[in-house]
Amino acid sequence: MQHRRVTPRKLRRQADKDRTRDVTRNRPADDMGIYRTAPDGGGPPRALLRIRGVTVRFGSIVALSDVSFEVRRGEILGLIGPNGAGKTTLFNCLSRLCEVERGAIDLDGKSLLEVPRHAVARVGIGRTFQHLGLFDTMTVTDNVLVGTHVRERGGFWADALRLPALVRGERRARTRVQDLIERLDLTAVAQAPVGGLPFPVKKRVELARALAAEPKLLLLDEPAGGLNHEEVERLGELVKTVRDAFGVTILMVEHHLNFVMRVSDRVVALDFGRTLAEGTPAEMQANPEVIRAYLGAPT
Repeated sequence: MQHRRVTPRKLRRQADKDRTRDVTRNRPADDMGIYRTAPDGGGPPRALLRIRGVTVRFGSIVALSDVSFEVRRGEILGLIGPNGAGKTTLFNCLSRLCEVERGAIDLDGKSLLEVPRHAVARVGIGRTFQHLGLFDTMTVTDNVLVGTHVRERGGFWADALRLPALVRGERRARTRVQDLIERLDLTAVAQAPVGGLPFPVKKRVELARALAAEPKLLLLDEPAGGLNHEEVERLGELVKTVRDAFGVTILMVEHHLNFVMRVSDRVVALDFGRTLAEGTPAEMQANPEVIRAYLGAPT
């Protein structure tokens, strides 16, 4: 089976059409929709996510210690660090899978720590996983449809009676899923069970499912893991195109340093559960503390 390469030009062209449609309707883009409005006053982007003094312990083990940084609205921020640095623990805090002992996490000015874990997707956080969390026996379309669930309303009686509002919601969800499948070049496998697809295609399916929830913040957990050199190159292009086309802010954990430095606007490094350094990719590549943490070179 032939799998065509995702075309960034098609994504950008559709983004321009959607943005123009919002302008002609004389309405601002919704915070939970695809496009975001520019910051007031034309200044630098304000922070979408603020992590302040976060500490997490597992018994006597300190997984995170006073970690603080911000993710600016509309940027791609890479989170790096050696194994055991606390990257996955931090992602699990953002997903509300880990409890924070001390500190604060704010998403769009509101405390994320007050959000129950079942409502994380509803407040605007989407996530992909290091180990794919897809339903292998379901089709690509049905897997992506799962992501739309948090944006629809239903219930026992609405489902049983097929109320008009429910039917309209299902129609909207299928239209969005079809659009995502086309944009991520999954049309040829839309009705195929996910279990039999190549690994890189499964990665795109999981990305489409995360985007179906219309997130403000997209968490990518080792997106380049298991890909060859050519596939990593294509992924880097896709991640930047998705940010531009969908207006989503991206925070990604990744061990593939060349990929991180090429794709990210800024990079934050963790080491032994602490914030080691942050800056542009060029600044991080020249930072002696980051070099020491990765290469064991003397500072």
